Amino acid sequence: MRALPASACPKSRRSLLLAALLGTAMALSPFASKAAEARTVVDMSGTPVEIKDTPTAIADLWFAHNEVLVMLGAADKIKVSAEKPSTRPWLFKVAPVLLKAETGVTPDTVNPEDLLARHIDLVIVPQRAQAENLRKVGLPTLHAQYTTIPNMLRTIDMTADALGTQQAHDVAALYRQKMDALTTLLQSRVAKIPASARPRVLHIATLNPLQIDGKDTMIDTWIQTAGGINAATVSGNHRPTTFEQIAAWNPDIIVLGPTAGDIDSSSPFQALPAVQKGKWARNPQGVFPWDRYGCEELLQMEWAAKLFHPTVFADLNLTQDVRNFYQTFFHYNLTDEDISSILAAKPPATTP
Repeated sequence: MRALPASACPKSRRSLLLAALLGTAMALSPFASKAAEARTVVDMSGTPVEIKDTPTAIADLWFAHNEVLVMLGAADKIKVSAEKPSTRPWLFKVAPVLLKAETGVTPDTVNPEDLLARHIDLVIVPQRAQAENLRKVGLPTLHAQYTTIPNMLRTIDMTADALGTQQAHDVAALYRQKMDALTTLLQSRVAKIPASARPRVLHIATLNPLQIDGKDTMIDTWIQTAGGINAATVSGNHRPTTFEQIAAWNPDIIVLGPTAGDIDSSSPFQALPAVQKGKWARNPQGVFPWDRYGCEELLQMEWAAKLFHPTVFADLNLTQDVRNFYQTFFHYNLTDEDISSILAAKPPATTP
């Protein structure tokens, strides 16, 4: 049958035809496509940010957050990273695709025009003001920093929302499940330990210059969760102090950051009771330093619990749990040598 011209169609038929044509035009419009693909994610400062539905080019400018993206299956999306192979060899060993990224770029050194030229569709930064400044030039930016376990889990969920993949959501849910199980276990046992039996722990970020980590930090969080008391009476990360102040605090246990330096035979720290009794340890470091703000916090709390209360937590198999963690969350099989190196804060035997 010969089709009638539009002018000969009944009014209702002409309306349907026009509606169909209009719908097709809107679907083909770049503006309609952008609106359909954009969605809103609320960052850690409570700011709603419109981002691409499935970002494919990410600039992660917060050191601790890069391993979160790797864990959530987005390593290949990182095009610009704050990390460098020389400082985080395990990260680049576990996720060698990061070697293709522009590395060593921080919020203080980033060129917004470069990010725009690279068509970056998601930026991650640690500070709210940094996020606001980058959003002003048209870069979808999320503020991601946290100082507590609940907020760390919020950050991981926020990142999964930003990635928009089922894998990211599944991994975030599994990580939350593992964290809830561990914290419940630790809290149930620590609750039975009297305050007088909980060691006063000092975490030293660097020996030269001498800096410690105080309260209101993730370091304070894992110290308390693992059954310790923060010996430092100040708040914040990398707080400058003196040996005399540390001697006055007189901690029961000293934990050195992975890259804090060494307590050699000529160090005044040799006079501290904790050092004389061998009550000090170097913190492990894997994809990221366990003691700070990465997702290996799960392993850090177990390590600290066994250090502070070896008898209470003797049944926890840290070596096996490290192996399982890397298999589950990084899809990487560690050798026994690898695990020993991570626990000793040493780089992999072969660098990426």
